Amino acid sequence: MKKLLIIFCVFLLNNSVTAQNKAVVKEEVFSSFLKKFKESKDFQLSRINFPLTVKMNNDDFEQVDYVIAKNDYKMIKLDDKGSDYEQKNVPKNSTVIIKQRGKDNGIFVEYIFIQKKGLWYLKTWVDMST
Repeated sequence: MKKLLIIFCVFLLNNSVTAQNKAVVKEEVFSSFLKKFKESKDFQLSRINFPLTVKMNNDDFEQVDYVIAKNDYKMIKLDDKGSDYEQKNVPKNSTVIIKQRGKDNGIFVEYIFIQKKGLWYLKTWVDMST
């Protein structure tokens, strides 16, 4: 009877460890995420928690919070090939900031992405363009 109880306990412990290993989420690589994010509006929408609060200049060039509902969201352009701005990715822990700086045109935007449970999401952006 003791042997049967020990075997049963070992079986339960083994199943518990296997379940914990399956629960570990594989972290998404930012470059792969960004490629999909640039190409598909549906993918962008799936990786933003709405309503989205962003900071932009108002008519007086003061930084103001704007709230964007899912229905009002327009796909953001994060591809700097042939554009009027340069783009630089700045990774910090589980955050990546994409900085867009205009070429003599006043573009000055930062898109902030965070990683949650292994997946990347657009958290917000700050548009200080003039």
